[in-house]
Amino acid sequence: MHDLRIEKIGEIRRVLGLTQSKLAKLSGVSQSLIAKIESRKIDPAYSKVIAIFEALENRKKQSKEGKKAKEIMTHGIVGIAPTDNLEKAMKIMRSKDISQLPVIEQGIPIGSISDSMFADWMEKYGEHAGKVAVKEVMESGFPSVPENAEMELVTGMLKFYKAVLVKNGSRISGIITRADLIKAMK
Repeated sequence: MHDLRIEKIGEIRRVLGLTQSKLAKLSGVSQSLIAKIESRKIDPAYSKVIAIFEALENRKKQSKEGKKAKEIMTHGIVGIAPTDNLEKAMKIMRSKDISQLPVIEQGIPIGSISDSMFADWMEKYGEHAGKVAVKEVMESGFPSVPENAEMELVTGMLKFYKAVLVKNGSRISGIITRADLIKAMK
């Protein structure tokens, strides 16, 4: 069933980014047992070895599945109301150092605005651009995914959209931008 050797437990654990304590918790054994096995100070019971290997294999499967949207999203989404003006939107973007905002009405995303639109607004409205209501210039809203969406899906969506909203049920729980992908790659 298991093609792993006891001598490789420490090496596999480190490759998977697990501490001895974390592996012990995942496999239901003590951290000191993991340490003794890795240092070859004891010959563990077969049942303990099976539990450790199963924990390692489960972790390996999880790492192959990749990250989920909830793992890299920015929590505490910042949005703007459709009745707010562009001056407020620009202030929010500057103070939060962000380049796009979802337009949210009663907790529901209905559109979006981004800093790439500023030049168009200035050209169209001139010095009065700051007083224009967001609803007058907003674009279509950002798409959304559930928190457990695979990063492969989100990455594909970010090729076409400036951001992806992350939902927990019907509630917006976060946002993912291209900048979040860069942070996740570290």
